[in-house]
Amino acid sequence: MESLEKSKYNIFVFLQEMIKMIPLHTLYLLLVALINAFLPTVQTLAIAEFVNRVEGAYGGVSDIQMVVIPLIILLGIVIFKQMMPSVTNLINVSAQNHLKIVLRNRFMKKQAVLQYRYIEDNESCALIYRVCEKAENRFWTGYRTVCNGIELVIKCAALIGIVMQASILSGAAILLVSVPLFYLAYKTGKQNYVLQKDAVEIKRRYQYLSKILSDRNHAKERTMFGYSKRITEEYDRLSDYANQKEAVIEKKRYANMKSGSLTMVMLAVIIMLLLLPALSSGKLSNGLYLGLVTSILNLVQGMSWNLAGIMQGTADLNAYLNDVGVFLSMEEKADADVEPLKIPCFQVETIEFRNVSFRYPGREEYVLKDCSFVLQGNKCYAVVGKNGAGKSTLTKLLTGLYEDYEGQILINGKNLQEYRYGELKWMFSVVFQDFARYALSFRDNIWVGNVNENNVQLLEQVIKKLELEACVQELPGGIDSTLGKLEKDGVDLSGGQWQKLAIARLLYSEAPINILDEPTAALDPKGEAKVYEMFWQVNEEKFTILITHRLGAARMADEILVLDQGRIVEQGTHKALTELESGLYKEMFESQRCWYET
Repeated sequence: MESLEKSKYNIFVFLQEMIKMIPLHTLYLLLVALINAFLPTVQTLAIAEFVNRVEGAYGGVSDIQMVVIPLIILLGIVIFKQMMPSVTNLINVSAQNHLKIVLRNRFMKKQAVLQYRYIEDNESCALIYRVCEKAENRFWTGYRTVCNGIELVIKCAALIGIVMQASILSGAAILLVSVPLFYLAYKTGKQNYVLQKDAVEIKRRYQYLSKILSDRNHAKERTMFGYSKRITEEYDRLSDYANQKEAVIEKKRYANMKSGSLTMVMLAVIIMLLLLPALSSGKLSNGLYLGLVTSILNLVQGMSWNLAGIMQGTADLNAYLNDVGVFLSMEEKADADVEPLKIPCFQVETIEFRNVSFRYPGREEYVLKDCSFVLQGNKCYAVVGKNGAGKSTLTKLLTGLYEDYEGQILINGKNLQEYRYGELKWMFSVVFQDFARYALSFRDNIWVGNVNENNVQLLEQVIKKLELEACVQELPGGIDSTLGKLEKDGVDLSGGQWQKLAIARLLYSEAPINILDEPTAALDPKGEAKVYEMFWQVNEEKFTILITHRLGAARMADEILVLDQGRIVEQGTHKALTELESGLYKEMFESQRCWYET
C-alpha cells in the first residue's frame, strides 16, 4: 500500500493496487469486461449480416451457405454468455480469498503501529472499523464496479458510433440523455454512501448489544439484573433505525433506476423512429436496422438495471477510498512493531517527572498539570488517588504510549524520548485493569509475556510463586489445556485465577520495571490486598509501581505518591502520610479503613 499512502486515493491508483495484489484475477475480470463491452457491437453487425445474407439468398443475390458465418458468430456469443458467469463466480471467490490475506495482513500491520491516541478516539475507531471490516469485499466489489462501468461506457460509445453512421441526430440523442443519467446516478450514489456511513455506525452499536445478549461472559449479570428486556428493546430500536436508513437508500436507488429506465425506453422508441428515414432511403439495411434495434433494447435493459448500481458503486468506492486514505495517513508510532531491545547492564536508578502537563487529544482540560516527582530505583512505589485523578495517564506517558506531553520524563537522567521504543518495550511490563484473557493454552497465556524467551524453569517458578500449581493440576490437559470458550474443550478460570495469570505474564517478562495498573479492581478490597501482598513477596527484587485508588495494598509500598487534580500533592510512607493533619491520603484511608478491618 505504499503507493496509496503517497498519492490521492482515486480510481486509477486503486486499479494499480488491485493489479499488484491479485494480477491474474484483475486482468481476467478486465478482459471479460472488455469482451462483454464489444459483444453488443459484434452481435449487432452479426445480426445485420445474417439478415442481409438471408434476404440475399432468397432474392438470388447470394449463396445461402454464406449465412453460416454470422450464425456461428451469434452462436459463439450465446455460448460465451452462458459459460462466463460460472467461471467468473469461481474467480470471484478466489480473488476475495487472496485479498483477505493481503489486505488483512496490511491493515492489521497498520493498526499495530498507529499512535495510541487513535485507539482511544471514538471517531478514529469508527473509521478504522469502516475501513477494515470486510475490506476484501469492499475492494473486490469496487473493482467489479469499475469494470462494469468501463463495460457500460464502451457499450454506449460503440453503439453511438454505429448509430451515428446512419443518423447523427439519433447518436446525439443518446449522448444528451446518457450523460445526465450517469451524473444523476453518481450523485445519488454519493448521497447514499453518507447514509450508509450512519447505518454502519448504528450497526456497530446494535451488534455490541447483540453480543451482550448472547455472550457467555454476560450471562450471570443478564440473569441477576434481568436487563435483557431493556437491552433487547434498545437493540430493536437501533436495528429499526438502521433498517429505516437502509430503506431510504433502497428507495432512492429504486427511484433513480426506474426514472432512468423510463427515460431510456422513451429514448429507444425515439431512436427507432429517427432511424426509419435512413432505412427507407437505403442508407441503413434491414439487417443493420434490426441489429441496432436489438442492441438499443439490450442497452436500455442494461442501463435500467445496471446504471444506478454502477454509479452508486463508483461513488461508494470513491468515498471508501477516501476513508482508506485517511486510515493509511494516520500517524504511526516509530518502531512500534520492533521487538523488545534489551539494554545491557541496565538498572533503574531514578524515574523523574519534571513539570509534566498532558491533555488528551481533542480535549481542553489537562489531566496532568505541572506534575513533578522523583522515584528512586531501590524502592517500590504506590500511586494513589481518586478515580479520574490521572493515575493511569502516568502509565501511558511513562511507557511511551503518548508522546505529545509538555515537560520532561527522565529515566536514569536520560530523556524518555531519547530511548528507542524497543528499549521501552523491554524496560516495562504492565498489567492493566482491562488485562487480556487469551483463548490459548495456560502455558501460552504466560509465554506471550516474552515470546522470545522459552524458559521452562522460569515458567515453573512463576507458576509456583503465584500459587497456580493447584490450578494447573485441576486442568484436564495440565499446563497445555486450552483456556476460554473458543475451542470445544476450552476451560474457563475464575476471575482471581485470570488475574494471577496476567501477573504471571508480567513476572515471566523479566522486565526491570513492573507496573500494576489496578488489575485487581474487580476483586473485593480484601481479595485485592491479598493478591498484592503475594505479588510484593515474589517480586521484591524488581522496581515496581502500583497504581490504585484502594489503599490496602499501598501500605506495603516503600513510598506512596498521592495524585490529585493532575499533581502529586503528598509523598511519603504510609505511616508518615497518615500522621499528616488534614492530609488527603489520611482522609482516603480513614474512609476505606472498614474495608480491611476484620
